Amino acid sequence: MKSVNATMNKSVWMFALAGLILLTTYGCSSVVSKRPVGEKQVRIVAKDWEGDWRTHDGTVRVKVIDSEKGILQAFWLEDDKQGKPGMRTARIELRESGNWLFANTEDDKGRGYVWGRIRNEDRQIVVWSPNDKVFSKLITDGVFPGKVESGEVSLEELKPQHLKIITSGEKGVLFSWDEPTVFLKVGN
Repeated sequence: MKSVNATMNKSVWMFALAGLILLTTYGCSSVVSKRPVGEKQVRIVAKDWEGDWRTHDGTVRVKVIDSEKGILQAFWLEDDKQGKPGMRTARIELRESGNWLFANTEDDKGRGYVWGRIRNEDRQIVVWSPNDKVFSKLITDGVFPGKVESGEVSLEELKPQHLKIITSGEKGVLFSWDEPTVFLKVGN
């Protein structure tokens, strides 16, 4: 990827499809949460999420696993470290806080959940990653529970007051707004 998100592995953003989506990094910075971000599960309409979604890095197929709980499964092809192509998958949990929707998926290092804000409108999914530098400072300042070690930003369980800070903007821009990942629906 060619942006701040370029420091994140491509598979992270494919995970991120619902974020879709998000970021299992290979030594890169990200904001990981011990629990999925969002106050509650969200009910989704399968036809709005299922299908083939294209980004400049490739195509991701999404299936709804549980529409009542907002659970998706994403599939895509990706080369492994030896350059051999293979199928990758990610289970994505959508959760909401107020009118914001978050995509969460467990990272491949067992640290917790990589996550981001996600919006699905007009056959387009947009995912914004949390800004690790901003979250690092807010953890250091005691605004959010968590720790920063060796460039790793790890959030403890977020309470409703923390989610209000995230969604209200009262502490500034917490996401990489100017560098989202965009997925366009190209098939059903």
